[in-house]
Amino acid sequence: MTSRPHQAGIKRALSHVGGSVDTEGDAGPAKSLAHALDVTGAEGPERHKLADEAEETSKEEEIDRAHVHGFHAYPARMHPVTAARLVTAFAPEGGVVLDPFCGSGTVLVESLIAGRDALGTDLNPLAVRLARAKTAPRDEDARRALISAAASVRAIADERRKTRAGATKRYDKEDAAMFDPHVLLELDSLRAGSFAQTDPNLRADLLLVLSAILVKVSRRRSDTATRTEQKRIAAGYTAKLFLRKAEDLARRSAAFEALLPSQVRGPRPRARVRDDDATRLSTLKDACADVIVTSPPYAATYDYLTHHAMRLRWLELDSKGLEDRELGPRRRYNAMSGPEAESAWVDELSRFFSAAARVVRPKGAVIVLIADSSSNGHALRGEVLAAAAAHEAGLRPLARASQQRPDFHDQRAFASAPRREHALYFQRR
Repeated sequence: MTSRPHQAGIKRALSHVGGSVDTEGDAGPAKSLAHALDVTGAEGPERHKLADEAEETSKEEEIDRAHVHGFHAYPARMHPVTAARLVTAFAPEGGVVLDPFCGSGTVLVESLIAGRDALGTDLNPLAVRLARAKTAPRDEDARRALISAAASVRAIADERRKTRAGATKRYDKEDAAMFDPHVLLELDSLRAGSFAQTDPNLRADLLLVLSAILVKVSRRRSDTATRTEQKRIAAGYTAKLFLRKAEDLARRSAAFEALLPSQVRGPRPRARVRDDDATRLSTLKDACADVIVTSPPYAATYDYLTHHAMRLRWLELDSKGLEDRELGPRRRYNAMSGPEAESAWVDELSRFFSAAARVVRPKGAVIVLIADSSSNGHALRGEVLAAAAAHEAGLRPLARASQQRPDFHDQRAFASAPRREHALYFQRR
């Protein structure tokens, strides 16, 4: 590929440390990739901005939390503007967009807004249920039913608290250490009330509402932090927060519905989300997607099993598949040398690209957002390793855009060249 500098004139807030974007390959696609990476001050259709609990946010943060995007925390989500720009640039109108690492559903949501059907898979059962909830159609009656059910569950929790009822089940030492006793008892009542719902859609929604507040009322500092801190949480607050979060989901769902294309122009776009391994995609037929837009886990950067272990446990979701087959988790890569990590990452990505090449249509685009990472002081260059893996899978590289990103884990690895994030465009031969 021949190198082409990105057009000048990109403006960024001082808080955006990425700097200029450099591109390579076919000029048109490369420009679209670069545009997708540059999210600060993003323009576009007016979004419903629902900030969490009086927190002040920048314009970029507001877009990142707009409508259903802001319902539930999920580490390392693709920015919605990046997802929207990639979908509109590379997916044909009325086409099918697949995200094999769908996470909390950002690409799927933006595909629906853009009038494309969406397919999503993930190995994390929490991600699958969250993506389903965020893309599910809800009319006014469904939203009212959600709020009414949440209010009933809260009332039960309040009554059990006032009568000093005991827990409905025995909790292990991990939960006892993670929550104040009165908080744990309120969560227990909320959990039992949610599971008792006979309507499967309401039950699924209420359990995700519970999931959304777990870390906030726990002693954990954040979703990705293992450190704990003492939080002063008043009696009754947890149940009150549960209802507020259900009301928040209803409001966000209404805002999302308002952004969907009018059905006058054709059938409403739909999303299908499945439990599946991105290196297999066994639930998908050959050539079922027009384009793939996705962001695989960055090697040795996150550990989704650890981040979501508490939620998986409380929602009674099976974590065995995630434990055995999660791609690039820190818990496994930290035990490898640099060359071992490179080899393992290329192997994992090759298996993903092979599955992707099977399910995307001939000449279809495979758009991958991936960043450089590191293992024990050794840089894992995302662009280079992804290109090697895609080549093994028979995918042809057509364009790239890259932008500098800060490193939060191992500055030794990037002493000679900075860490970057890459938007890569491959095509099925």
